Amino acid sequence: MNYKKAMNKMVAKTTIFIFLILALACVFTYKIYYQFVGQRDKIRNSPSLEVTYHGKYGEEVNFTKITPVTDSVGLSSNPHKITIKNSTTKKVKYKIVVVPNKDKYLEEDCGEYKIPDNIIKVGIHPRGKVSEIYNLDDLDGNILETAVLSPQSSVDYTIRFWVSQNTLIQDADMHFHGIIEVVEE
Repeated sequence: MNYKKAMNKMVAKTTIFIFLILALACVFTYKIYYQFVGQRDKIRNSPSLEVTYHGKYGEEVNFTKITPVTDSVGLSSNPHKITIKNSTTKKVKYKIVVVPNKDKYLEEDCGEYKIPDNIIKVGIHPRGKVSEIYNLDDLDGNILETAVLSPQSSVDYTIRFWVSQNTLIQDADMHFHGIIEVVEE
């Protein structure tokens, strides 16, 4: 009889111990996952749109080293991914714009080393469509895309930046700092 009691007691202790280990594993997994969500995704809200910038770069575009590449290599470079969601019951018109990050230029004191817009290439790729490639200086007001989003729908964009292959590098210390903005119209 003592053997059965000892066995039941050991099974109960083992069950409690396993339950505690699983509970701690779940808690730590949850904490670790949500600790880095803020670093992965950056969410901006307007009255009608929710814009999520995915990845560690968020909405910031930074070139600190000039490496001229072909368009095919540029289209395979590190992407800036954006999801735009319309949470209203009406159509919303928006535009995607690249603006200079003046704060970053001041912070790094590199304004005189700004890469000219005519050698910066931009590729924008809405999911399900072909990539459009532009020179940054060819864009009217640096507007990459103007579109209308249906009610309760979303669209994903992949945007890539690179320096044109046909560029003669004047100064290796040249920089480009920009911000990708989604503006509701």
